[in-house]
Amino acid sequence: MRGWLALTALLGAIAACATPEQRPYATNDPYGELSTADVYVQKGVRYMAQGALEVALEDLKHAVELDPANSDAHDALAILYEKLGRTGEADLHFREALTLNPENYSAYNNYGRFLCHTGHTEEALARFEVAYSTPLYPQPWIPLSNAGTCLRRAGRTAEAEPYLRRALEKNPGYPPALLEMAHVSLETRQYLSTRAFLQRYQAVAGDTPETLWLGVQTELALGDAAEARRLADRIGVDFPDSGEAVQARRLFAQP
Repeated sequence: MRGWLALTALLGAIAACATPEQRPYATNDPYGELSTADVYVQKGVRYMAQGALEVALEDLKHAVELDPANSDAHDALAILYEKLGRTGEADLHFREALTLNPENYSAYNNYGRFLCHTGHTEEALARFEVAYSTPLYPQPWIPLSNAGTCLRRAGRTAEAEPYLRRALEKNPGYPPALLEMAHVSLETRQYLSTRAFLQRYQAVAGDTPETLWLGVQTELALGDAAEARRLADRIGVDFPDSGEAVQARRLFAQP
């Protein structure tokens, strides 16, 4: 199997724990082609998503021990090391994943995201481009959105917008791209567009402290203080411990 690991997705159901000598069967692998290392990768990814990082680390390290040439195992282990703040080891395993399988396009996307977070914007964009440019990658809106996000957070908002719009052309309901376009619109003072992107986001993903706070700022800019106050109150009720709730209370001088 190639390039099936994506940071934002969990893998399908797996078989019960198998010993290294057994060839495991998984319900998402009807031909029984998963190796034991692949099963440990799937387990590790699931544990990582659940926040059980110590157990995930054991499984993913074991996957690499079982099959040092498994690109997906290195990709998953790199993501986990990034979560643990072990950036040097993360970088090493991302590079190994791509060396072992230059067609692991999920790893290109994941490595690009890592490079962006560590301040290497141009290198990140190059990795994203590999992922979204190939017809072999089934979700090009993910690296396109990541590229836009990377550019916006680097202060290059004008360059970010085309990537985000391309992502939404390919998947109009992709929440991260909708949220980023709301940020872009707010930063460029296109407040009606900000409102529209927030509405589209909320329709598919619901409210978060971030979207409600963006709404507060947008409605104030549009002159609707009552709606801004309503949204601020919602933050206080639904997300009272969030940083946005603190900002909302300060804005409206609440104790």
